Amino acid sequence: MRSNPLALICAVVPFLQACLAAPTVDLGQIVIASHSTNASDIRAALKKSSIIPDVLDDFTPSVSLHLSYPPSHSDVSLGNRLSPSDVKASPFFSISPLSLFLTPSRTLKPDTTYTLALTDPDATSRSDPNKGEMCHWIATNITSESSTAETRDVVFTPSFDELMPYIPPSPPPKTGYHRYVFVLLAPSSSTEASPNAVRTTGLGLKKPKDRPHWGYGKVGKGVRDWAEDNDLVVVGANFFYTENEKQ
Repeated sequence: MRSNPLALICAVVPFLQACLAAPTVDLGQIVIASHSTNASDIRAALKKSSIIPDVLDDFTPSVSLHLSYPPSHSDVSLGNRLSPSDVKASPFFSISPLSLFLTPSRTLKPDTTYTLALTDPDATSRSDPNKGEMCHWIATNITSESSTAETRDVVFTPSFDELMPYIPPSPPPKTGYHRYVFVLLAPSSSTEASPNAVRTTGLGLKKPKDRPHWGYGKVGKGVRDWAEDNDLVVVGANFFYTENEKQ
């Protein structure tokens, strides 16, 4: 009996939709997620907010970065507005490929070590960023254990090291909205297309000398410079806005 190709397609599509809609499983601070986001939408949002080029050079995201703040479960969603009271504790986070069929031979390889940074380019205000960029957080040694062939999900160890402890975003009064930018970084060697690219663990990153200007002592210096000095490349980003209640 010959199979019906149309019937096969109709059977597969609901399965794929179910995979993409799979719930998030909590593993403590880091979670497993099955999300899908359009790379062009992420890039467009970063450009519209001038994060590209103020904070990052132009790049094509290879992963989607998902963050949610406890206990309110306030999500970071490419430029949404959150209150300072929502972001007092460090967020839960996960990453996932931007396509269900993304080959994990590049940034989503098993044993790739990731770094997540949070930076404020608008300290003390967007019109006068005399302390920008301000380093708010660096979490590193985030390591993927596996990537399944069916879903391309990335499974993380439920721990990481804080190179710079989390400081909650708290813009000064009467300084308007600040952009708070999460940047996901990977070793440049792990983003090479070659199947023989070196697997990196325990990055041994250099801690910034200070939080204002990421220790470089010059307005506008920040995560871009620090990443370059530590041989890291940007693979994903997300951001939100917040302001002091007194305006």
